[in-house]
Amino acid sequence: MKSIFFISMLFLFLCCRDTAVKKNHQAEISKTPLVLLQPLQPFDKSFLSFLKDSIEKFYPVRILIANQKLFPINCYYKPRNRYRADSTIGWLKSIKPDSVRLIVGITDTDISTTKGTINDYGVMGLGFHPGNACIVSTYRIKKSATSKQNLQQRIFKVVVHEMGHNFGLPHCPDQHCIMADAEGKMKLDDERDLCIACRKKLKL
Repeated sequence: MKSIFFISMLFLFLCCRDTAVKKNHQAEISKTPLVLLQPLQPFDKSFLSFLKDSIEKFYPVRILIANQKLFPINCYYKPRNRYRADSTIGWLKSIKPDSVRLIVGITDTDISTTKGTINDYGVMGLGFHPGNACIVSTYRIKKSATSKQNLQQRIFKVVVHEMGHNFGLPHCPDQHCIMADAEGKMKLDDERDLCIACRKKLKL
């Protein structure tokens, strides 16, 4: 009888412990900031899973992948056959669910913004700091990529760079830091990670 009682109590204890562990795990998940990855037409969907896994390892966030959407007509810049990144960010902010910390638009289409005296300057990505929306284009990243893996890494670095701006990070003077300013050049292959200083400044 004692053996049966002991086994029953042990089973009850293990069940209660498992329930408590699950509740704690669910509580931790609910506290994790959500980031919505929003593909915009056209976009290579094969990169989405890679980006989700890579971003979740880089930042303490949970990535949700949205269904593909079309660019709004008012974001189109006809003279250069591309889309305005700043206007697109404004639109992304308007469709961002309240439960999401930030929304990341990603596309294969060329994008541009105003930079200094240049009214329409082509960019790889754009994100304001702090902010809750950013956009990345693979259009310029693809041109000199040496392989699919190299392209994936470049896209990932631009995405976490623009997300970094949304999380309050300015450009960094460390040329090996993800937050280094590209200054119109392809420097992605030299970037490795966030530097210690930028890690401390993150505002999640």
